Parts: sequence; C-alpha cells; structure tokens
Amino acid sequence: MPKCCDCAKDVPKSAFAKSQLKKKPNLRRCLVCAVTKDTKKVGNGADKKHADPPSPDKAADNGDSKAAAVAAAAVEEMAKKAAEAKAKKEAEKAEKAKKEAAAAEAKKEAVAAKAKMEAAAKAKKEAANAKKEAARSKKEAATAEKKAAAPAKAEVAPEPPQAADSSASESPSLPPGLEASLPLLTPSQRDLARKMCSEPASQSHLFSGWSASSTADADAKRAFMARLETVDNTYPTGGLMGYISNARDLLDKSRRGVNPLEGWKPSVPAGQNFDDTGSKEFKETEEVGRKELGRCGFVLVAGGLGERLGYGDIKIGLPTELATETCYVQYYIETILAYQSKYAPAGTKLPLCIMTSGDTNSSTVSLLEKNNYFGMDRDQVTFVQQGDGVPALVDNDARIAVDPSDPYKIQSKPHGHGDVHALIHSEGVAKKWMKAGVKWAVLFQDTNGLAFHTLPLSLGVSVKLGLVMNSTAVPRKGKQAVGGIAKLTKESGEQRTLNVEYNQLDPLLRATGFPDGDVNDEKTGYSPFPGNINQLLFELEPYAAALERTNGAMPEFVNPKYKDSSKTAFKKPTRLECMMQDFPTVLTGKEAERVGFTSAPAGLCFSPVKNATADGAKLQAKGTHPGVAASGEADQYAALRSIMTSAGCKVEEAEPVTYDGISVVPGPEIVLKPSFMSCPGECGEKFPSPEKVKISAGSSLVVDGSGVVIESLDLDGALVIRCEEGATGTIRDLVVNNKGWEKVVDESLKNEVIAMRGYHMKKIETKTIIFKEDGSVEGYAAPVAVEISKAKSNSTSLPSLTEPASKETEEKTSDCNCVIS
Repeated sequence: MPKCCDCAKDVPKSAFAKSQLKKKPNLRRCLVCAVTKDTKKVGNGADKKHADPPSPDKAADNGDSKAAAVAAAAVEEMAKKAAEAKAKKEAEKAEKAKKEAAAAEAKKEAVAAKAKMEAAAKAKKEAANAKKEAARSKKEAATAEKKAAAPAKAEVAPEPPQAADSSASESPSLPPGLEASLPLLTPSQRDLARKMCSEPASQSHLFSGWSASSTADADAKRAFMARLETVDNTYPTGGLMGYISNARDLLDKSRRGVNPLEGWKPSVPAGQNFDDTGSKEFKETEEVGRKELGRCGFVLVAGGLGERLGYGDIKIGLPTELATETCYVQYYIETILAYQSKYAPAGTKLPLCIMTSGDTNSSTVSLLEKNNYFGMDRDQVTFVQQGDGVPALVDNDARIAVDPSDPYKIQSKPHGHGDVHALIHSEGVAKKWMKAGVKWAVLFQDTNGLAFHTLPLSLGVSVKLGLVMNSTAVPRKGKQAVGGIAKLTKESGEQRTLNVEYNQLDPLLRATGFPDGDVNDEKTGYSPFPGNINQLLFELEPYAAALERTNGAMPEFVNPKYKDSSKTAFKKPTRLECMMQDFPTVLTGKEAERVGFTSAPAGLCFSPVKNATADGAKLQAKGTHPGVAASGEADQYAALRSIMTSAGCKVEEAEPVTYDGISVVPGPEIVLKPSFMSCPGECGEKFPSPEKVKISAGSSLVVDGSGVVIESLDLDGALVIRCEEGATGTIRDLVVNNKGWEKVVDESLKNEVIAMRGYHMKKIETKTIIFKEDGSVEGYAAPVAVEISKAKSNSTSLPSLTEPASKETEEKTSDCNCVIS
C-alpha cells in the first residue's frame, strides 16, 4: 500500500491521482494532502514547487474522474471529522475549565463560610463573656448598694483628715489609689479593703493599679470591691481570709511534696461487681432497687458549656442521638417521669435539682421554659447556681491574681463540682426533699446518656449493704488512667472509702505491702479497685445530717504547674478546687464505714461526651474511649442492643464504620424511650417472647409509650411505634422490610451537631405505627385470632371437619370429601 510523503500514512491507491503514482515514493501526495497544499499555496501567494497536485476538477479533466471523486469525498470527510474533533476538544476544555472554576469557587466559599462561622462563634463567645461580666458587675454593684442602704448614702461625703473610727490609727499604710477611693466605698467594703492590705492577708498589690483620683473609675472600683465581698460572703470556711489561709497551707504542702495519703493503707472496699444483665444476681438485685425508684430525688450537675466539643451552647442541650434528636436534659426528665409514673406512690412528684453556673444558668432556664420543662411540672425543678469561681493565685504566698488588662478585675477560676453539696445545703434542697418523703439522692453528670441504666441496680446494692453513699463504677485495668475506689484505713482504725487518683493509687499500694502495686486480678482480668465515674447515690437522711454539720464544704486541693524544680513560681495562676466524689471525707463514725460501690460494664452505664472529635481520635488510637458525640450516640444504641440480647432477642450488629477519625458500630439504631422501658428489668415485660423478636444489622427501631408490648417482630428497615398516653397496643407477627435510615458522611461545618459527629441521619423510608387513646390504630392491622370450639347448647352442632359425614359413613369410605369454600 503506497505511503503519502506528507501525512506519512499508508493509503489505498484510489486516494492518489494517477500522476502522483507515477512519481517517486518520496514525492507522492495523497489527494487530501495535495488539495490542502494547493489551497494553502494559492491562499498565500506561494509559487508552486515540484508538480502541483491537481484539484479534483483538474483530475477529472485529465480523465481521472474516479480519483477526483474519491479525493473530494475524502477531503470533505476529513474536514468534517477534524471540525468535530476540534469542537469536541474545545467543549471538553470549556467543561473542564468550568468544573475547575466551580470547584475553586466552592472551595473559596467553604473557606469563607468556615472563617465566617469561626468569626461568628468567636464574636458570640466574646459577646457572651462581655454580657456576663457586665451583668456580674451590675449585680455586685447593686448588691453592695442595697447592703449599704441609708448609711452608705451618708458616708459618700469625703472623710475628714482625722479618721472617725478608733481603728484608723492602727490601719496599715494603704496604696494611694485605695486611700483616695475610700469615700466611694461602703463601710463594709472599706473594712474588707483594709483587711486585705494588712497582715495576714497581705494583698495590697490588688490596689496598686487604682487611679489616685477620688472620682476616676468610680463604678469599676465599686464593682471590684463588690466582687471581693461576694467571695468573702460565699466561701464556706472563713470567707476570703479563710480562702487565703487554706491556699497558703495547701501550697506549702504541695511545694514540700507532702503526701495527703500518708498513714492510710488501701484495701478493696465493700461493693458488688456485675458483668451480665441476664445473670440471676443482677436480676434479683435490680428487682430490690426497682422498688426504691419512686423515692428518689435527682441532682444534675450541669455547669458546663459545649465549647470544648465545638458547640456554642450548654451541653445538656445537645442531642443524645440523631434517631429522635432527644437532648440530654429531655432524656433525663423523661426517665425521671417514667420512674414517677411506674414506681412512685400516686400523686408523688419526683424532684429534680439542676446545678448551673454563671455561664449556663440563663440558657438552662430558657431551654426548659421554652419546652415546657419537657413534661415535668415547674414546681418539681429547683435551680442552684454556682458562684463565679474563686480567686486565682499567682504564687506560694497566695497572692490573688489581677487581670493584666484591667486593674479593676481579679482573675477567677471554677472551684469545682464539689460545690454541689454546699448548694444543696444552703438552698435547703435536702431538708425540703426529706419533708416530701424522698429517701435517696442521685447525683449525676451532664452528658452521660447511659447514666440511669444501672440506677435500680445501685439502689438494690445500697439496700442490701446498708450504704450511706454508693458510687456507680466501671471495671478498670491496673494503672489505667482512671481514679480507683479504695477503702483506706489508719492504724487508729479510722477508715474511709473514696476515689484515689490513679497516679496516687499505685505508689500507695507499693508503699503499704503490695509490691506489685495496682495490677489486674488473675480471675477477672481487672484491678480490684473499680473505676470512678462520678455518679453518686446517697441515703438522704444521713447525707442531709452531714451537710448540716459541715455546710456541705468539701476538702480542697491545689495543683499548681511550677515553672521549674524550685517550685517558687507558677506557669500560670492556680486555684483551690473541690470534687463531689470526696464526700466520704466528711463522714464520721459508723457512717464512714457505710460507703461502697456498684460496678457494671462501662457499655451499660458510662459513655461521657466531653471531647472534641480530633482529641477523641487521638485517645481512641491509644486504646482509650474517645468520649465524643459519635461514640456517645453509638454507645446508647449498643447498650439497648445488649439489654435486649441478654433478654433473648435476636439483634444483629453492624460492622464498625469510621466517621471523621472515630470508629463506631453504627447500628442497629435502637431507641427505647423511658416511657416504654426505663431499666433492664422491664425488658422481659415489654418483650415477653424475645425469641420471636428479630432485628437486622441495618435496622432502626424507636418505641415510645408505656402501653406497648412487642410479642413478635421481624424488622429489616426502620420502624417507629408510638403509643399515646392511656392507650395500649400489642405488636404481633409484624414483618417490616423497607429502605430504612442510613448515616451519611457529612463534613459540613454549618451545623455544629453534625460537624461534631461527621455524619447526618438520612431517613429514607419508615414504617410508623400509632396506638391512639380512642382505641384506633394508625399504620398497623393486628392479626385476628379465630377460635373454634364445640358448641355446648342444644342447638345443632357444627359438622366435624376431620370426620366423614354420615352419608360418607354409610358409603363405608374413610375419606372426607367435604369442600370448604
């Protein structure tokens, strides 16, 4: 096959003019190339070299009509294809450019949105802080003015050169700014200021930045002193002077390395361990506790915001899961109301006390009021608010820290959740509850969705062992970074059972006759000292008596971060703290011996949501529970799957999936509202034939309402069952097969609740059944059971369906030929 000298292609002879075939191979041009060359040369005026290829018309004139026709067709076809190829290439190029531009714009918008969100969050936080500070200053100033009343008005005039009171001659030399500002202050504020500048307080530095003008910054100076007065009036042991004295003592012990557990010997405390909800011991103990549920009062420690989680509001407003989007405080209230309905005497209301802080109080009250207290009567709820913290300290002399950017503001830090006991006492909560017949006080934290699964169990242990205080606990490994509950005894016989921090427990054991320290028991594989989770159960009467004796003040500790080994300077200001779990330290006599624990698997009772997703991923990589929103939700579903499986239901489990770096088992998603089932012991009542209940790994089940019983169910999809108050209904022989719900990866930052999980819930198809109070049922037709019995009257009996008829008998046949239509 000849080759074209221009396009270098092998083409058939028919594509060459006859004159071209006669030329040497290196000079042959196909008709297409020849025409192209000819067109270009004519168009730009070029003279023709070697023989010009004839045009198709010329070729026809030379008797080469066939070749000319072929050439014309080839030229047209190739031109068409070239044009199409070029157009296609241009279109692809344009489409690619369009996509790249769109992607760039989307990326730009995402970056802008993220920046905008971060800026908005920052602005919101700053505005909230500013609002809080303004409110606090206003409140303290108003309190101070109210307290001063008429005498304060008379004292506003400048003091005479000679002090009117006898203590003036003994007063220390005051900083110039304070000296000039005394006329602005109330008498009580003047006394406190002088105290702070004298021994033993030695806090003159607090006023070193004050303006020497008697009129400058008057409001700020009054607010400063009002803040000091608030601390002086609210610190339970000696006011502000007591705080400074306690701080110096604890800072000195910290500097010298004094061991607070010196002289105490640890041993395993009284309590019970449970590892299976289906065991006989679990069921029997829980049954004892269920009888006590109707005599409980509940204390929710809810002083924290969700900033650490990437959430700009209060933590108790976060949804526990996305299947129903029930928030934490709603779930807690629904559980308490379920206990009230099922176990309390008629007409009894179970009380709820919520401890808030300055950061969370208004938002907490607003959330409850907006939602009508989620069904709880307003008079059942008591709010107690923590103060604005305690003064921060800059050195071992307990000098109070002044804000470096504002000489009229002291730095404060939280005092710790141990304040809850003092608030329960000072607000009269314990006394009020005792008069109402409450026997038990349950203290629990803000974002543990599994908190109540083991409450009946703990109540049963408290009753059986006669405990004044019972800590719900989880199994812990030896040396695991979780505080262990231990019984401590001195040679004198004094004893207490309380939480010992993990970094203190191991050396304490080694120093007191346990050379291996905190190690696992060979039989159980866990440390004999269970892990504390800060869920506490008190017998109310002795608890209230201890509060009365101590004003609810808990022992404090200090944990300064030193700059170097000299331990003379801090990296940043420190403060005194207290913890709610240290209550056993204030018990005395026989009551100190009535402290124990109830240990259950963490998957049943403990899954806190307290960490940002990125931090949780790092913890999970080290083998530690991540404590994030995704794990908290997954653990709620898992706990109910475990309870149902232990009861005999057939519940499959999905394979683990990773969302935003957090590995979880996503389903099946099971939400059994407390109205339906409020504790493991009720599972058998709600699923009387558990072997007939089957749920696939990809399913979702939500049941709400006390009147529902599920006898038999085959679920592969999504099913929601609701039972109105006063209605009843039984699910029997129900088969559900639909597309159900699925978690969809979502890295959007627009919704904080979604962003902290890394997914959203897509509800594709749902079967919904509603049992109504009027007796009607929506979405479900129960199968009808037909019974046929022998008639007992004198009326004609029904023919037998198994025996031959009389005519058939006469015919002597054993076959029944009856036809039922």
